[in-house]
Amino acid sequence: MILALSGIALLLILLLIAVRIGINKEKTEEGNIPPVIHASGIYSIIRKSPRESISDYKPSQEEIIKYFSNENVDTKNLSLTQADISALIKSWNSQMELNINEIEKGDLKGIEFYYYEYAWNDPICGARIPKGRFVTREELYQFPSIIPPFHVGCGCRLKKYEGKEKLHDTTELGMLPLFRDGKPPLLPDWKEVLNIRPDKKND
Repeated sequence: MILALSGIALLLILLLIAVRIGINKEKTEEGNIPPVIHASGIYSIIRKSPRESISDYKPSQEEIIKYFSNENVDTKNLSLTQADISALIKSWNSQMELNINEIEKGDLKGIEFYYYEYAWNDPICGARIPKGRFVTREELYQFPSIIPPFHVGCGCRLKKYEGKEKLHDTTELGMLPLFRDGKPPLLPDWKEVLNIRPDKKND
C-alpha cells in the first residue's frame, strides 16, 4: 500500500515537472517570436504617421529662413528676390503637408504602394527620381527621408497607387521600384534651390 502511494506521488511530481517545463518552453518560444505585425508594415500603416518623425529628416521653416539670411548664400546668382524666397518657403511647407496628408489618407485605405509624380518641372529631382518610380508603405516607414520635398523648390510629390491608374499615366516605361538592392538612390541636398515662380508652375 505504501509503495503504491509512493508510486502515485512520484507520478504526480513527474507530471507537475513536465507541465512546468512545457509552460516555460511555450513562454520562451513566445518571447522569441519577432514582431510580425511591425515587421510586415501593417503596424506602420495603421499606427505610424510620418508626421511624427519627418522633422528628424527635413529642415524646419526656421532653418530655411536662417539659410537664406546667411550672407554667404548667393541669392543674387540664383536670381532670388525676397518675394521668391517667401514663395519657396511657402511651397516647402505646402509640399510637406500635401505629401504627409497623402500618406495618412492612404493609411486609412490600407494603401501599400506610392509613386512619385511632379507638380512642376524639377530638373534637380527629375534626374534622380524619374516620374513613376514607386515605393512601398514599409519603405516610407523605414526611410522617412524618401518623402518629398527633397530640396527647396522641390516639385516632387507622392501619390497613392490604388491600382486604377494606367501605367502610361505614371511613366512611359511603366512603374519601377525606387529602391535598388534595398537602398534608396542618393537624394538631393535640401539646399539645392530651384527658383520657382508662380507663373512657371503647372498647378
